[in-house]
Amino acid sequence: MSELASGSSTQRSELPTVTVAGVDVVDAAVADILGDVRRAVTAGGASPQVYFALHVGGLRLASDPAFVRLLNSARATYADGMSVVLLAKLAGARRIERAGTTDIGIPIIRTAQAALGRPLRVALVGGPPGLAVAAGAVLNRVTGCDVCLAADGFAEDSGPLLTRLADAAPDLLVVGMGMPTEARWVHQHLDRIAAPLVLTCGGWMGFLTGREKRAPAALQRAGLEWTYRLAQDPRRLVRRYAGGAVVWVRLAVATSRS
Repeated sequence: MSELASGSSTQRSELPTVTVAGVDVVDAAVADILGDVRRAVTAGGASPQVYFALHVGGLRLASDPAFVRLLNSARATYADGMSVVLLAKLAGARRIERAGTTDIGIPIIRTAQAALGRPLRVALVGGPPGLAVAAGAVLNRVTGCDVCLAADGFAEDSGPLLTRLADAAPDLLVVGMGMPTEARWVHQHLDRIAAPLVLTCGGWMGFLTGREKRAPAALQRAGLEWTYRLAQDPRRLVRRYAGGAVVWVRLAVATSRS
């Protein structure tokens, strides 16, 4: 079994937060988030420690109180995207940094491995068949982690997958089903998730395998990575980004007024 115990609830981080559309978003640097991961790993405890990533897909559900409560039940929710960072700054954030899982996923694994002093046992769930396996091979090569389970997560019955997860006994479960599906899946099955550390990752596995391409560094720094993604797959993303832009403007106006 893993050195970290699992359970049915998660403990809130002590990292400072700012409220963005009702969600408590971490107002801290990436280094502070990694430090919190280290504390979660070394503290052990009887509950999975869950980290959610909030991006424009989550902002579109900010009017759903149940979804907001779900995000606020995590150990921490960090800003995955400049849209969230800018709203957080309007709300008074002082130290917030963009913390896309695509950027901090590998540092999280390395931080946890350094804390444990051994390769991290990682389970990957999500994407179409074969994607998690391919992403796991990349993570093993880059970080030296032990990928103990890799599976798509879209079966109607999650029971067999949860059984496999319990048998694998990972230290870290990474769930990439897109928001809000991935957060709801984690919350629904939290009492059966046999992983002490849980991370949602959106499309990270696609980036790891090269099935999706990262924007040039200049666009990333400018907060315009979404334009590059839109150019790659306009048919799939145009409606999502257009809807997200409308929601962002509404939230920005409401935040500025308050």
